Amino acid sequence: MKIYKLSENFSLHNDENGYMLFNTVDGNIYKLNEVSFKILSLCDGNKTDKDIKDIILNLFDVSAEIFNNDFDNITKVFFDKHFITCTFADN
Repeated sequence: MKIYKLSENFSLHNDENGYMLFNTVDGNIYKLNEVSFKILSLCDGNKTDKDIKDIILNLFDVSAEIFNNDFDNITKVFFDKHFITCTFADN
């Protein structure tokens, strides 16, 4: 299993302007949808990918089959953009 953590150079904010991810190094701001914001907020370095999926599936009305594929795709994008880091949990 994978464990995701929000990268140290980023912080999440939710206010009247919506859901945002801030790059604290270069000042870039990324507007997020609610699901992406929640996924990133759960990337705390303790939860496994399964933990995060289970939480999201309980919060939002979405098919597990569709969400699992979307989750894998979005976490790859987040990782490629260095928004998150990834380690592997010992089983």
